[in-house]
Amino acid sequence: MIVHEWTAASADVRSEGRRYGERWAPQLHAARDSYLRLFEQSGVSADRARTIADECGDAVRAVAPEIAEEFLGIAEGSGLSLTDVQLLTARTEILARMTPSMECSTVVHVPSDATPPRTLQTWDWLETLSNETVVRRLHAASGARVVTFAEFGQPAKIGVNDRGLGLHFNILHHRSDGAGPGVPVHVLARMILDRASTVAEAADIARSIPLAASSVLTVVTFDGRTPDAACIEVAPAGVAVLPASRGGTIAHTNHFLDETLAAGEYSPYETTSVPRYQCLTDAAEHAEIIDDRERALAFGAIPDAPISVRARPEEPEHLRWETKLTVALDVAAGAIAFAAAAPSDVAGAPWRRVTVPDDQPG
Repeated sequence: MIVHEWTAASADVRSEGRRYGERWAPQLHAARDSYLRLFEQSGVSADRARTIADECGDAVRAVAPEIAEEFLGIAEGSGLSLTDVQLLTARTEILARMTPSMECSTVVHVPSDATPPRTLQTWDWLETLSNETVVRRLHAASGARVVTFAEFGQPAKIGVNDRGLGLHFNILHHRSDGAGPGVPVHVLARMILDRASTVAEAADIARSIPLAASSVLTVVTFDGRTPDAACIEVAPAGVAVLPASRGGTIAHTNHFLDETLAAGEYSPYETTSVPRYQCLTDAAEHAEIIDDRERALAFGAIPDAPISVRARPEEPEHLRWETKLTVALDVAAGAIAFAAAAPSDVAGAPWRRVTVPDDQPG
């Protein structure tokens, strides 16, 4: 997988969206075509996908008009229709209740001393999709500086801001998914990165908007003295906040841990969520390692660890997952560090680090 980098020059979301769309038009068009193919394979027609995308776009305009303006700019710059830009943003909502819970494993250690949380996540997705991705360095309309990894067409996924907050992202499935229109979960991630500096603020944002699909946002913060973290499980049916304890380690994969939301769990296919969760909790001491690459290498050295997902060639194309990225967050420095590889392959892959943009345009 190729991970590109892009830096915004200003906080003018419309013009920056246009500049982004112009620069990455081939990748955005290719992403649109790939997702239309996936939707068809998953039983969702192009017309139905675009209807859901427009409904989600309406929801975004109501709660985050600045992000909606960015989408307009991307459409203008790329030559995609606004509907197709929204389609890429709303891929989780379009696929609600259509795909299995086999995406991503996250672990976070919250130190007992005055040092920042230590994190690690795998990003697992389909072998044939999103083989070009991007790390975006943004000047948010709120004044925050943000760096986020995402697929082309998504406003955010995994990232940090310069206010001491970081966010990991795992998909979940609930029986309330797809019941009505809502704000895409990737827009929620961007809203939190743009606007929040504490776990409480992130949870308030999650509670304030309607959703059409489920995810868990593992939010980590550090104010220079006190580390904090919580898994914020979100679904159309509600929001649950699962806080971490000082000196403790939390993990999340793709099943609900909150008892109330877990009662509505929807898992249409076989999933490795529980074995991956057990792997992380059994090896919790690795999450305490200070150096982020060494942390990734320690998890990668676990024999036959299920968190390093391999594509299974016997599966159909739309059910063939693999681990594409291993990523850690440094909320003290405002940086993400990553390798385009599974944990077991990090030793042979470049380990890159990208920080939030400074106050100077460029």
